[in-house]
Formats: sequence, C-alpha cells, structure tokens
Amino acid sequence: MNILGLIVEYNPFHNGHLYHLKESLEKTNATHSIAVMSGNFLQRGEPALFDKYKRAEIAVSNGVDLVVELPTLFACQSAEFFAHGAITLLNSLNCINSICFGSEEGNIDLLTEISKVLVSEPEDFKLLLKKNLDEGILFATARSKALCDYLITNNVIDNIDKQNLNTILNSSNNILGMEYIKSLLRHESNIKPFTITRVQASYNSEDISSEICSATAIRKSLKDSKNINDIYSVVPEKTFNLISDSINTGFNPMFDEVYFDTIRELVIRDFDILRSYFDVNEGIENKIYKSIFTCNNLYELQQSVKSKRYTLTKIKRILNNILLGISKKDMALVKDINEMPYVRILAFNDKGREIIKQIKLNSDIKIINKFSDINFAENETFKTLIKYDIKATNMYNIPYYKNNKSLLKGPMDYYISPKYIK
Repeated sequence: MNILGLIVEYNPFHNGHLYHLKESLEKTNATHSIAVMSGNFLQRGEPALFDKYKRAEIAVSNGVDLVVELPTLFACQSAEFFAHGAITLLNSLNCINSICFGSEEGNIDLLTEISKVLVSEPEDFKLLLKKNLDEGILFATARSKALCDYLITNNVIDNIDKQNLNTILNSSNNILGMEYIKSLLRHESNIKPFTITRVQASYNSEDISSEICSATAIRKSLKDSKNINDIYSVVPEKTFNLISDSINTGFNPMFDEVYFDTIRELVIRDFDILRSYFDVNEGIENKIYKSIFTCNNLYELQQSVKSKRYTLTKIKRILNNILLGISKKDMALVKDINEMPYVRILAFNDKGREIIKQIKLNSDIKIINKFSDINFAENETFKTLIKYDIKATNMYNIPYYKNNKSLLKGPMDYYISPKYIK
C-alpha cells in the first residue's frame, strides 16, 4: 500500500482539485489517498461554504479515499500554523508515504533547498534579517528580502535572478508548500514531498471563464449571483449534484457576513479581554472597537481595520479568533506539538477503510468517529483541541441550519458519524 497525503480545504471541490488529485496519485505512484481537510472554518478566517461533512462527502465521491479533519486551532491560522498542524497529523499516522501539493513553482528540489535555509537559519541569513528589521521593514517582507539576498549571495540556487526568486518566495502556494516542507524537516519525517504546478487560475483569481478556476472565483459567483448553474462548468458533476442537493434542502452557502452581529456583540461586551485572543496585538483591539460602532457590516469593518501592517486576511483571522474565542494561552499550548493526539474521520470509501486499518496497525493515535465516543479524561492538549472543534461546529451550525432547525439536535459532532461512500 502506498498512501498519498493531501492537505486541503475543498471550498468547494472543483475541477482544479480533481486535476490535482489525479496528477498527485500518478506522480507519487500512490494506491490510496487521505485528505486532511479544514473543518467548518478556514485558513482565510472565514466559514466554509458548506459544512465539513458535506465537503468530505463530496471529496470522497470525487475519488479521495479518506477525509479527516484538521483541528480548528490549526485550520484557521497562518500558513505556518496550518501546515504544522496538517503535517503533524499526517506524520502521527505512521503510514503515509508522501504528500503532494500544488505550487506556482512546480520544482520540489528548489522549494526544498529554500525550506532548508528557513529551518536552519544560518548566521548570515539572521544578520540580513536583523538588518532589514532594524530599518523598519515589516517582518514578512524583511524575511523574504533577507532570504532572497542570502540565497543569491551564497549560491544556494543556480540560474535564477533576483526578480524571479522574489516572485517564487512571495507566491501564495509556494509559501504554503514550503511550510509543509519545513514541518516535514523539523519532524525528520519519512513522508516524501512532491509538488505539481498549478494550472491556469491563480489562488485568488476571480475569473470563472475557464474550466479550471479558483475556489475564490466559485465562491464569489455563488455569493453574487446565487445561481448554482453558474458554476456547472467549473466543478465535477458529483460536486454540482451534491451542492445542488444541499441548497435544495435548505442548506445554503455560508459567508462570513452572517457573523457580523455576533462579532460586534463580542467586541463590545468583551473588550477588556480582547487582547487575550490569539493575534490581537499592538492595540489592534482598540481600532476594532472604535470601528465596530460605525460599520454596518463585516466587510466595512474589515476594510476599516486593515492596514499595511495588518492585511485583510490577517484581520479576518483576528475577527475569526474573536468569534471562536481562540486564546493566546491555548495556541501556545498546541503550537509546538510533535504528535497529534487524535484523528477525526469525516468520510471514507472501501480504500479509506483500508487506510484506517493501517493507522490502527502503525499508530497509537486515537481514532474518533463521533465525539460521543470520546473519553474526555485525556491530556490537556487533546481536550483543548477538541474543545475548539466542538465550538466551531456549534458556531457554524446556528446559521447553517436556519432553514432546518428541526434537524439541529444539539452539538452535531456528537451525533454525526463518518460518511461511507460505496
């Protein structure tokens, strides 16, 4: 058995994801695939279009063998946290042979060499970084500039000029891919990384004119037109049918604006503790508090608070941390974990069942089907991670089930079992 690991959000699963799945299986010679997927809230600091169970069902229906949940505390944070959580989970299973991610660069050797520098942090690199920071350059820019200068000066990479290297270092999927590699290196993992070049649409493109477009474009189309038929040509048929079924039964796509009133109430009520939430630093809570009174919706609030130092995505994550009550204390507890204490199964097929058997044979990790099976007398890390998974599901489901209130039995993580797809 040769098991491929994929790290995904599938928001929603589109033609580009299907291409990535097929190409990854071929490139790695894998016989089985497991996807570590974000739950109900995503890395950009926003809710998923459809809940984690539906998205997992769609993924398995399109050929993924097993879908497991990336714990919420990692799923909603920066690329470094997101990657660390996903790689730690895959590594903890002790049976994954490879991962394959999409990147703008498409050269795994190049991305690995760059990642090695970021992990080892040679003295010359640290001096360049310090110089940039002393000049008042923001950390992300300072690090990218220092890395670019170090790689060229020390001939770490051949035949790439500074402009092209800078583009490589600042492309979103390259950045995330290098975080995966960095985490693999730190774990001294046996999982082998592969990459394939992203085709056509870029990560943030809003163009929906070609068969392969970004998830961003699909979400925008669903939000603007509210017509499911507009995305027919850019998602697999099984995705289209399952999304249509969801909408027809009252489970409509979710967008972050539904949480504006909740966030406003939390900011006003809990202002004194806002700075205890993760990433709420440097007085940003004051700007949020001041803006909350004059803004009419979440978009206005995000635009009002963002700045050169605090990008839109970072502001969205901060507001999401406030919404879910993600504290600095709890993030500090989990940020350096070397093993994930549990794996939550969301959906699987027959091959997925074979992967689960391999996990049981090779790892001591706790396998969770639904939370009613959990013994909560576990360690503090386990309890902390689970707490936020439950909280995220509950927060998501209140608006998600608004047309199906009779189906909302309570905390649904206790009631819903993994979906088996024949």
